[in-house]
Amino acid sequence: MSIVQRLAKLLGHPIGVRSALGKGSTFSILLPIAAAQQPEVIEDVPAQDKARRQTGTILMVEDEEDLRNLMGKLLEDEGHTVVAMPNAQDALTWASTAPAPPDLLLTDFELHTGPSGLSLAQELPDVLGFAVPTIILTGHITAETMQSIAEASFEQIAKPVSPEVLLPRISVLMHAARAAIPRKQSGSVVADERALHIVDDDPMIRATTRRLFETEGWPVYTYKSAEAFLAAPRPGPAACLIVDGVLPGMSGVALLEALQAEKSTLPAVMLTGHGDAAMAVKALKAGAADLIEKPARAVDLLASVNHAIERSIDERARNTARRAAQKSFDGLTPRERDVLVKVLDGTPNKIIAADLGINQRTVENHRASVMRKTGTKSLPELVRLALAAGPLLA
Repeated sequence: MSIVQRLAKLLGHPIGVRSALGKGSTFSILLPIAAAQQPEVIEDVPAQDKARRQTGTILMVEDEEDLRNLMGKLLEDEGHTVVAMPNAQDALTWASTAPAPPDLLLTDFELHTGPSGLSLAQELPDVLGFAVPTIILTGHITAETMQSIAEASFEQIAKPVSPEVLLPRISVLMHAARAAIPRKQSGSVVADERALHIVDDDPMIRATTRRLFETEGWPVYTYKSAEAFLAAPRPGPAACLIVDGVLPGMSGVALLEALQAEKSTLPAVMLTGHGDAAMAVKALKAGAADLIEKPARAVDLLASVNHAIERSIDERARNTARRAAQKSFDGLTPRERDVLVKVLDGTPNKIIAADLGINQRTVENHRASVMRKTGTKSLPELVRLALAAGPLLA
């Protein structure tokens, strides 16, 4: 009764009750008399004109098997490709490895196992790297549910939903989304698009980095794995890549090496929480313009990305940086150069001492002297300078 009373109050329908002792009770709901209404018709795409309907791949999430099968057949008969999933986690797993993203997400709000349909809709853009049109079907008509869906800018259709309402709405959303997407040429995004591409398996880092650069006016695309990035069209030269060094599956360094093998000139910044000299050398050899240790300050990250882009589009700046870097090493003694090469290979001080036949303390003194003469204050900075100079690592 409490549920009925709350729903009736929300809909504005008074409830009445008459009771007779020993006989029972009669409940009534007062409804206004209204004229019959025609079924909703979406004028942009008439329901009777299937030839004008937009079709595509729909990621459908529904935990009731019979309903999932019924809706899947309805959509397939309309010409859509349907990827049907019973829960949010399976949907996200599929999205993270799918060769092509879905054109639309259609999900039930209340999924009895795992996250809700709303949570799925909010997380899916982080997995795909961009938002897709979303329709949430719900039998929940509480004000809180309606407000939470509306605030997220998702479409909401109450269950049970009729095909006459659902199918045209799907078509309109797909049409609008496709009209808003820049046309791709030769498998790449628009060549002059200034955009940031973030590859990180931590959703919080993806979200915070996205907000930082969007505030600065950047279009931002996010990927939870290197594989997901490689499956997407390649960014243009005005873009920049921020990639975590440690990723599930293909590592950040392996991603840079794959791009290098493609002769890609995409500027890249690598994030690392390890301060590993060997990783630093590999990353910068693979084409990273900078290496930043986590947690990265916003001002450092913004400056690094801008610098990486400037370097990638200005060959003269690269030549100038190379000459300046080489000059930084002019004052090193032969022994200091020997120690430097070992350090850049990631060799520990103890092993360097054994290889060169000197005391470990002497190695530490040589390292300190190298840092002082080159004006570097950290290992990543020294690695960047050495790689910029070129011949030191040949």
